[in-house]
Parts: sequence; C-alpha cells; structure tokens
Amino acid sequence: MNTSKIEEILQNFYEISGMDIAILNSKNKIFSRRYSGALFCTCIHKSEKCLELCLESDKCGMEKARESGGLAIYRCPFGIYEAIMPIKKNDDVIGYIFLGMGIEDNEGAKQEVLKRALDVSPSLDKKILEKSILSTPSYPKEKLEAFAYLLPMIAEYIEANNLMVDGDMTIGQLVKSYVKHNISRKITLSDISWNLHYSTVTLTEHFKKEFGITIMEYVMKKKMQRAGQLLLNDDMSIREVSELCGFPSIEYFSRSFKKHYGLSPYAWRSENMHKPKIKDKN
Repeated sequence: MNTSKIEEILQNFYEISGMDIAILNSKNKIFSRRYSGALFCTCIHKSEKCLELCLESDKCGMEKARESGGLAIYRCPFGIYEAIMPIKKNDDVIGYIFLGMGIEDNEGAKQEVLKRALDVSPSLDKKILEKSILSTPSYPKEKLEAFAYLLPMIAEYIEANNLMVDGDMTIGQLVKSYVKHNISRKITLSDISWNLHYSTVTLTEHFKKEFGITIMEYVMKKKMQRAGQLLLNDDMSIREVSELCGFPSIEYFSRSFKKHYGLSPYAWRSENMHKPKIKDKN
C-alpha cells in the first residue's frame, strides 16, 4: 500500500470536515484512521449490548455497500449518521472507506440519541452520556450528505492510483500507525483494540513478536520522544507539553518523564534547549 499517500488523503479530509474517517483493508481491519475521539462511542461501547449493536450495524452497512457496489449512507442504532464506500480493483472489493459523520442538526435529535442508548443499556451513566452527546458534532442533513458524496471520488482516486494493491500492513505496523496519529491523546490497549478490530491478546502477541517490546512500552517511548521535542520550544509551558502528549495530569507526566530521561522536564529543557534536534526515524 502507498501508506503515506492514503494518510495524506485522510488527514486532508479530516481537517476539512472534522469527521471521523478510516480506510479498511481487504480483511476489514482498519488500515488508517483520523479519529476525533468521539466520547459518545467510547461511552456506549462500555456496554456489551451497545457494542454488539454497533458492530452489527457496521457489518450491515458494509454488506450493503458491497452488494450495491456504491455508497451506503445509514444511521447507527443510536442515530449517528455514517457512510461506507467500497474500494475496488478489477470489480473486486479490496477495502472500504468508512465515515462517521455525526448527528443531524434538528430539534430533539440529541435527546433521541440519549433515549436510544438508555433504552438499550439503562445501566449507562446518564450524565456522562448527556455530556458526550453534547460534544458530538451536529450538521444539517444536506451537509452530512455532501461530505458522504465525496467518498466515491476518494475511492476512485485510490483505485486509479493503485494505492491499496501493494499488500497489507502487519498488525504491529497498524498499531504503530494508530499510535503515531493519536499520540496527543491518552492511549490504552482497549482503545487500540476497538479501533483496529483486533483482540487485546492478538495485538499484544503480534506486536511483541514483531518489535520485541510491549505496546504500552512503545506508546510511552513515543510520548516521551514527542515530549522531548516539544520541550525544545521555550514558549510552551510544561503543562501544555503534558496535555499535548495525552497525559491526564502534569504530575503523572513529570514522573513518567523523569523515569524515562532521568531528569525532570524543567531540568531536561535547560540541559537540551540549545542542542540540535534529532529526527525520529521510528
């Protein structure tokens, strides 16, 4: 696959739309994704019933797109608009573009999403759900459809330039790609598992076998590398660096940083401020 070009396409679309977009490979595993970190999806997926409904909805949308050979626009069981477009090679489906769009902007739409979620799983925390729904983007239906109708053009570009016919990424490479594009967020093994559609056991075993370290050791290594780069900017506070590296608190960041580098962020900045930057090759 032409990894860099596909990631460039997704990044450009994400910056324009603000919508979650992903490319799935021939095995229906997420190859690359730009994800805004939808709190609502994270909340409801804590319920097994809700998660099962979401996975079944995605499966049905994928089957519909495969059978029609074209764009499928639908709403998930909770009312979030989504779209799937197949990517083909010689009439064979070799992947999909998946778009998570948001809620239609009309009166009562967000309350309906809340009601559906609580009807399926009454044990979910209502206050947290309400907060997550309020943070979910909403658009007029015409805008939702307009962005969805861009997917066939993206698929056509990928097909015409043979961007998905050079072989699939390994599971370990998929994990690295996810970490790279979500380094500014808190990353857990469960997050990676849900986004890549592999079990935590499968991810852990493959990554350790391929790279010789655990996934979370790799995540911390990359976060520390990013922190070191950001600390070379003396206009940025330690707290800002901590937040941009996805740490829940400055205290946890400082402890992790000192454990990794042997110095506090303040001391490391003073010692390294005038040294040349080293480009990360990994």
